[in-house]
Amino acid sequence: MMRIKFVPYEKLKNNHAAVLEELKEGMIIVVDAKLSPKEEAELIQETMRAINQRFAGIELGSIDFAHVDGGWKFRSALTEKISGKKRGITLIGPAKLIRKIEQKPEELMLYF
Repeated sequence: MMRIKFVPYEKLKNNHAAVLEELKEGMIIVVDAKLSPKEEAELIQETMRAINQRFAGIELGSIDFAHVDGGWKFRSALTEKISGKKRGITLIGPAKLIRKIEQKPEELMLYF
């Protein structure tokens, strides 16, 4: 059985450990924002420390809605400045479930 959990950006930002525990249990996490490269690196670093015989790591992919929006880049920049989160979506899944995530500017494809 596949389980998908939608998580607010603020929860992930403040608590990588709780999200990693859910990933270890086979949950796929959908975050309501695009993570910054720094945030992705921090999550990957924490994941690397958690890898063992039962947990092989994560697959991660993001879409930035500013690329999809076209002429709305100003609105996206303003929203990011005010809310502190980048418009988009991030998918995170356990590597044992997801073979790969194909990332294009306007879409994400999960391969199981």
